Amino acid sequence: MTRHKLIIVDGIPGSGKSTLSEMISNELNKQEIKNIFYHELTKDHPLFIHERKFTTFKDQGEANYYFNRVVELFNRFVDLHKNEPEIIIIESILFQDTLSFAYNMGMEPSMIEELFNLLVDILNRLNPVLIYIYQFDVRRNWEMIGKIRGVEWIPSLHTPEGLDEAERDWKPNQEFIKSLVEEWEIPKLIIENKDYLWEQYNERTKYFLRANSMLSENIT
Repeated sequence: MTRHKLIIVDGIPGSGKSTLSEMISNELNKQEIKNIFYHELTKDHPLFIHERKFTTFKDQGEANYYFNRVVELFNRFVDLHKNEPEIIIIESILFQDTLSFAYNMGMEPSMIEELFNLLVDILNRLNPVLIYIYQFDVRRNWEMIGKIRGVEWIPSLHTPEGLDEAERDWKPNQEFIKSLVEEWEIPKLIIENKDYLWEQYNERTKYFLRANSMLSENIT
């Protein structure tokens, strides 16, 4: 059986992806398992489109450019890592920063599904596993991260109207993305974050990785 070479951690903004990904990388390091962690903010991230800004995917030209460029970047990324020994960890980039972004920019759902299916075919070459953090209360999520990151991050999150808008935009977005997550037939852990029990979620994540032979049993 081909070993898993890719760990994908994803969810809506502020859901805990970065912290969970860092924990995974640290656990792999403890066991001297080589890994590369691509944080969302990694400089010159190989899966981001750096050369162009987009305004709306209701413009078919913009939508087509984005679609084709994303496929090109993901193909290049897999070609780069498929023969390397390291386990790769990516957070945010597949769902939040690629498919959720397309959804919020007005791309047709059928086109997003087509893009998702192409990316699945590409990433399956790395035999991935997926950890998806699902927020039960989207409004509470945005309220909490607004408090943590401060007024200067997104000022509107400190007003009832701004929180209403964040919930209105991201609740249907999350449901659409979760439907795609559930379609993907790979080992996956969906963390339904209702009570913010992060010690428990960390342990569930380590158990999941051990069950898929990515961590051994001798370190907890």
